[in-house]
Amino acid sequence: MAIYEVDEFSFEVPDGYVDRSTNLFFPREAMTQVRTQNLVITREPRTEETVLQQASKILKVFSTKVPGLKIIGQRDRALGALPGREARAHATQQGHPIYQRYYFVGHYGTLISVIATSSRAQSVQCDAVVERLLASLRLKKL
Repeated sequence: MAIYEVDEFSFEVPDGYVDRSTNLFFPREAMTQVRTQNLVITREPRTEETVLQQASKILKVFSTKVPGLKIIGQRDRALGALPGREARAHATQQGHPIYQRYYFVGHYGTLISVIATSSRAQSVQCDAVVERLLASLRLKKL
């Protein structure tokens, strides 16, 4: 069995299970605000497709599940020597215009997804958060 480790705990993952874990981050002030930025980092198994193809399929699924989601831009963006894909989108959530920034990178058998969400008015700050995260992201050798 694979061992799943975080700062607080570790456990044996049952045979036949795959890591599709999600980490969700909010700014400290989010506890007192109705709408704020958030950052979601997910892991899921890589497919035989390229990162571009797998990311495109994920974005297509999102566009069917998020009302009014419109991809406003996409481009290839490597993380070091690893191929990556990023996209930006607009949507409306509970009547409020939102902005989302996506980044996908393959690492061994895992696709890592970074999804940052904010109000459209905070898109510049949201982009800055993603840029800082990507600049600091260090993938561990397996």
